[in-house]
Amino acid sequence: MPAGRPAVRAVLLDADGVLQVNPPGWLETLQALVPAGSGEKFSEHLFEAEQAAMTGRRSFRDVVAEVLDHWGAPERADDLVDHYHHIEVVSDTAEVVRDLRGAGVPVHLATNQHDLRTAYMREELGYGDLLDSTFTSCELGVTKDDPAFFGRVVEQLGLEPSEVLHVDDKDRFVEAARAAGLRGVVWAVDDGPDALRERLRAEGLPI
Repeated sequence: MPAGRPAVRAVLLDADGVLQVNPPGWLETLQALVPAGSGEKFSEHLFEAEQAAMTGRRSFRDVVAEVLDHWGAPERADDLVDHYHHIEVVSDTAEVVRDLRGAGVPVHLATNQHDLRTAYMREELGYGDLLDSTFTSCELGVTKDDPAFFGRVVEQLGLEPSEVLHVDDKDRFVEAARAAGLRGVVWAVDDGPDALRERLRAEGLPI
């Protein structure tokens, strides 16, 4: 373990870009749900409106209905919700999770998600079994750009912030974790599993 630092007693993993990815063409397929020529503006509108669901202030299904009604495609609501469930689990990252847990290190998901995707990931992707627990923005009431997200996670884990390591593909979320006193590692799927293992070992983890 790094000199002068406590041992890591829990690892937090981001979901999108770390443990899972969208299949190729995901955004283009999303944009094709509305009349031709509106796709890019539609997706921008959806992602902005989605933020209310990310913090649990609204159900994502209500957001979808409102946005699609605006774009004249209310009949595509089920298609859009289903599209958000098109997720591929990264097998190399899942193997790292199993190795960490096998070595006695708890691994938890820490991610910005709305209510429907949270339920799908736990139940259909098997994250309820793969991971020790999942922490999502819609349930914590705050997204990961706010250090309060990580403060609430650490409080629930009953650990000191310096005993928790967060792995994320976005610099700004790692910075928010560090602002809350956690340790942080930036890693994305494209960096490869060997790089992830090296960065975890550099933090003193048995991987």
